[in-house]
Amino acid sequence: MKIKVCGIRTKANLTFLKQETVDFVGFIFYSKSGRNFVEGNLTNDDLIHCDKQKVGVFVNESISTIEKTAKAYDLDYIQLHGDESAEYCRQLKMNGYKLFKAFSISNELPSDLRDYEPYVDYFLFDTKGSSYGGNGTQFDWSVLDDYGLGKPFILSGGIGLEDVESLKKIKHPKLFAVDVNSCFEFSPGDKDEARLKEFFNEIKVNR
Repeated sequence: MKIKVCGIRTKANLTFLKQETVDFVGFIFYSKSGRNFVEGNLTNDDLIHCDKQKVGVFVNESISTIEKTAKAYDLDYIQLHGDESAEYCRQLKMNGYKLFKAFSISNELPSDLRDYEPYVDYFLFDTKGSSYGGNGTQFDWSVLDDYGLGKPFILSGGIGLEDVESLKKIKHPKLFAVDVNSCFEFSPGDKDEARLKEFFNEIKVNR
Protein backbone atom coordinates (compact mmCIF):
# COMPACT_ATOMS: atom_id res chain seq x y z
CA MET A 1 0.00 0.00 0.00
CA LYS A 2 1.41 3.38 -1.04
CA ILE A 3 1.32 6.44 1.21
CA LYS A 4 0.48 10.03 0.29
CA VAL A 5 0.86 12.91 2.73
CA CYS A 6 -1.02 16.03 1.67
CA GLY A 7 -1.06 19.68 2.67
CA ILE A 8 2.70 20.25 2.84
CA ARG A 9 3.86 23.87 2.82
CA THR A 10 6.90 24.13 5.13
CA LYS A 11 10.54 23.34 4.52
CA ALA A 12 10.75 21.42 7.79
CA ASN A 13 7.90 19.06 6.92
CA LEU A 14 9.17 18.51 3.38
CA THR A 15 12.70 17.76 4.62
CA PHE A 16 11.25 15.22 7.04
CA LEU A 17 9.15 13.49 4.36
CA LYS A 18 12.06 13.29 1.93
CA GLN A 19 13.75 10.99 4.45
CA GLU A 20 10.71 8.77 5.04
CA THR A 21 9.01 5.87 3.23
CA VAL A 22 6.45 8.14 1.60
CA ASP A 23 5.46 7.72 -2.04
CA PHE A 24 3.50 10.91 -2.78
CA VAL A 25 3.66 14.40 -1.29
CA GLY A 26 0.70 16.70 -1.88
CA PHE A 27 0.85 20.48 -2.24
CA ILE A 28 -2.43 22.39 -2.19
CA PHE A 29 -2.83 25.25 -4.65
CA TYR A 30 -6.19 26.54 -3.47
CA SER A 31 -6.55 29.97 -1.88
CA LYS A 32 -9.46 28.96 0.37
CA SER A 33 -7.55 26.11 1.98
CA GLY A 34 -5.91 26.51 5.37
CA ARG A 35 -3.03 24.54 3.85
CA ASN A 36 -2.56 26.73 0.78
CA PHE A 37 0.94 26.24 -0.58
CA VAL A 38 1.64 29.91 -1.25
CA GLU A 39 1.15 30.77 2.44
CA GLY A 40 4.06 28.52 3.45
CA ASN A 41 7.81 28.95 3.06
CA LEU A 42 8.51 26.51 0.23
CA THR A 43 9.85 27.58 -3.17
CA ASN A 44 9.79 26.03 -6.60
CA ASP A 45 13.42 24.95 -6.06
CA ASP A 46 12.38 23.02 -2.95
CA LEU A 47 9.84 21.07 -4.98
CA ILE A 48 12.04 20.59 -8.02
CA HIS A 49 14.70 18.96 -5.82
CA CYS A 50 12.22 16.71 -4.03
CA ASP A 51 12.63 13.09 -5.14
CA LYS A 52 9.15 12.03 -4.02
CA GLN A 53 6.21 11.98 -6.42
CA LYS A 54 4.82 15.52 -6.21
CA VAL A 55 1.05 16.02 -6.41
CA GLY A 56 -0.46 19.44 -6.99
CA VAL A 57 -3.98 19.74 -5.60
CA PHE A 58 -6.39 22.09 -7.38
CA VAL A 59 -10.06 22.96 -6.90
CA ASN A 60 -12.09 24.14 -9.91
CA GLU A 61 -9.03 25.88 -11.34
CA SER A 62 -8.52 26.86 -14.98
CA ILE A 63 -6.53 24.43 -17.09
CA SER A 64 -4.08 27.17 -18.07
CA THR A 65 -3.32 27.95 -14.41
CA ILE A 66 -2.82 24.28 -13.62
CA GLU A 67 -0.41 23.88 -16.52
CA LYS A 68 1.61 26.94 -15.51
CA THR A 69 1.81 25.74 -11.90
CA ALA A 70 2.72 22.18 -12.89
CA LYS A 71 5.59 23.47 -15.01
CA ALA A 72 6.85 25.93 -12.39
CA TYR A 73 6.99 23.30 -9.63
CA ASP A 74 7.79 20.24 -11.74
CA LEU A 75 4.68 18.41 -10.52
CA ASP A 76 4.36 14.70 -11.25
CA TYR A 77 0.59 14.45 -10.75
CA ILE A 78 -2.40 16.77 -10.80
CA GLN A 79 -5.12 16.12 -8.20
CA LEU A 80 -8.51 17.57 -9.07
CA HIS A 81 -10.45 18.02 -5.86
CA GLY A 82 -13.43 20.05 -7.00
CA ASP A 83 -16.36 19.64 -9.37
CA GLU A 84 -14.31 19.11 -12.51
CA SER A 85 -16.10 17.28 -15.32
CA ALA A 86 -14.97 14.21 -17.22
CA GLU A 87 -14.40 16.45 -20.24
CA TYR A 88 -12.14 18.67 -18.15
CA CYS A 89 -10.12 15.59 -17.16
CA ARG A 90 -9.97 14.49 -20.79
CA GLN A 91 -8.42 17.80 -21.81
CA LEU A 92 -5.71 17.61 -19.14
CA LYS A 93 -5.01 13.97 -19.96
CA MET A 94 -4.63 14.78 -23.65
CA ASN A 95 -2.11 17.45 -22.67
CA GLY A 96 0.03 14.77 -21.05
CA TYR A 97 -0.80 15.09 -17.34
CA LYS A 98 -1.21 12.25 -14.87
CA LEU A 99 -4.34 12.71 -12.81
CA PHE A 100 -5.91 11.90 -9.46
CA LYS A 101 -9.63 12.73 -9.47
CA ALA A 102 -11.18 13.14 -6.03
CA PHE A 103 -14.80 12.33 -5.25
CA SER A 104 -16.60 13.23 -2.04
CA ILE A 105 -18.37 10.24 -0.48
CA SER A 106 -21.18 10.22 2.05
CA ASN A 107 -22.99 6.87 2.04
CA GLU A 108 -22.51 5.61 -1.52
CA LEU A 109 -20.10 5.78 -4.43
CA PRO A 110 -20.77 8.32 -7.20
CA SER A 111 -22.78 7.02 -10.13
CA ASP A 112 -20.62 8.67 -12.80
CA LEU A 113 -17.20 7.15 -12.04
CA ARG A 114 -17.22 5.24 -15.30
CA ASP A 115 -17.39 8.53 -17.23
CA TYR A 116 -14.06 9.57 -15.71
CA GLU A 117 -12.27 6.24 -15.83
CA PRO A 118 -10.61 6.65 -19.26
CA TYR A 119 -9.06 9.99 -18.31
CA VAL A 120 -7.64 9.54 -14.80
CA ASP A 121 -4.83 7.45 -13.40
CA TYR A 122 -6.35 7.02 -9.94
CA PHE A 123 -9.61 7.84 -8.24
CA LEU A 124 -9.38 9.38 -4.78
CA PHE A 125 -12.29 8.81 -2.40
CA ASP A 126 -12.62 11.46 0.30
CA THR A 127 -15.34 12.29 2.83
CA LYS A 128 -18.09 14.67 1.81
CA GLY A 129 -17.87 17.70 4.09
CA SER A 130 -18.27 21.43 4.34
CA SER A 131 -15.07 22.10 2.43
CA TYR A 132 -13.04 20.51 -0.36
CA GLY A 133 -10.92 18.11 1.70
CA GLY A 134 -9.19 18.40 5.05
CA ASN A 135 -12.40 17.85 7.03
CA GLY A 136 -10.86 15.21 9.30
CA THR A 137 -13.82 12.84 9.04
CA GLN A 138 -14.34 9.40 7.51
CA PHE A 139 -17.03 7.96 5.32
CA ASP A 140 -18.27 4.39 5.71
CA TRP A 141 -15.49 2.33 4.15
CA SER A 142 -17.88 -0.58 3.54
CA VAL A 143 -19.13 1.26 0.42
CA LEU A 144 -15.78 0.39 -1.16
CA ASP A 145 -17.14 -3.13 -1.56
CA ASP A 146 -19.38 -1.71 -4.30
CA TYR A 147 -16.44 -0.48 -6.35
CA GLY A 148 -15.97 -2.73 -9.35
CA LEU A 149 -14.12 -0.66 -11.94
CA GLY A 150 -10.61 -1.41 -13.12
CA LYS A 151 -9.03 1.87 -12.08
CA PRO A 152 -7.07 1.80 -8.78
CA PHE A 153 -8.19 4.14 -6.01
CA ILE A 154 -6.70 6.09 -3.12
CA LEU A 155 -8.47 6.19 0.24
CA SER A 156 -8.64 9.55 2.01
CA GLY A 157 -10.66 11.35 4.64
CA GLY A 158 -9.96 11.47 8.37
CA ILE A 159 -7.35 8.71 8.43
CA GLY A 160 -5.35 8.75 11.66
CA LEU A 161 -2.83 6.69 13.58
CA GLU A 162 -5.62 4.76 15.26
CA ASP A 163 -6.87 3.47 11.88
CA VAL A 164 -3.86 1.34 10.97
CA GLU A 165 -5.44 -1.98 11.89
CA SER A 166 -8.68 -1.12 10.08
CA LEU A 167 -6.71 -0.18 6.97
CA LYS A 168 -4.89 -3.50 7.04
CA LYS A 169 -8.24 -5.28 6.99
CA ILE A 170 -9.28 -3.71 3.69
CA LYS A 171 -8.60 -6.35 1.07
CA HIS A 172 -10.01 -4.60 -1.99
CA PRO A 173 -7.68 -5.41 -4.92
CA LYS A 174 -7.89 -1.87 -6.31
CA LEU A 175 -6.86 -0.07 -3.12
CA PHE A 176 -3.63 1.58 -4.24
CA ALA A 177 -2.75 4.08 -1.52
CA VAL A 178 -3.88 5.95 1.57
CA ASP A 179 -3.85 9.74 1.78
CA VAL A 180 -3.31 11.38 5.18
CA ASN A 181 -3.54 15.01 6.13
CA SER A 182 -5.48 16.78 8.89
CA CYS A 183 -5.32 14.02 11.52
CA PHE A 184 -1.53 14.43 11.65
CA GLU A 185 -1.37 18.16 12.29
CA PHE A 186 -0.79 20.54 15.16
CA SER A 187 -2.57 23.16 13.05
CA PRO A 188 -3.45 23.39 9.33
CA GLY A 189 -0.25 22.88 7.33
CA ASP A 190 1.91 22.09 10.37
CA LYS A 191 2.45 18.32 10.49
CA ASP A 192 3.08 16.25 13.60
CA GLU A 193 6.16 14.44 12.37
CA ALA A 194 6.37 12.06 15.31
CA ARG A 195 2.84 10.77 14.70
CA LEU A 196 3.48 10.53 10.96
CA LYS A 197 6.62 8.49 11.54
CA GLU A 198 4.73 6.13 13.84
CA PHE A 199 2.03 5.76 11.18
CA PHE A 200 4.62 4.97 8.49
CA ASN A 201 6.25 2.34 10.69
CA GLU A 202 2.93 0.71 11.51
CA ILE A 203 1.45 0.72 8.01
CA LYS A 204 4.51 -0.42 6.06
CA VAL A 205 4.17 -3.99 7.32
CA ASN A 206 1.15 -4.13 5.01
CA ARG A 207 2.94 -2.64 2.01
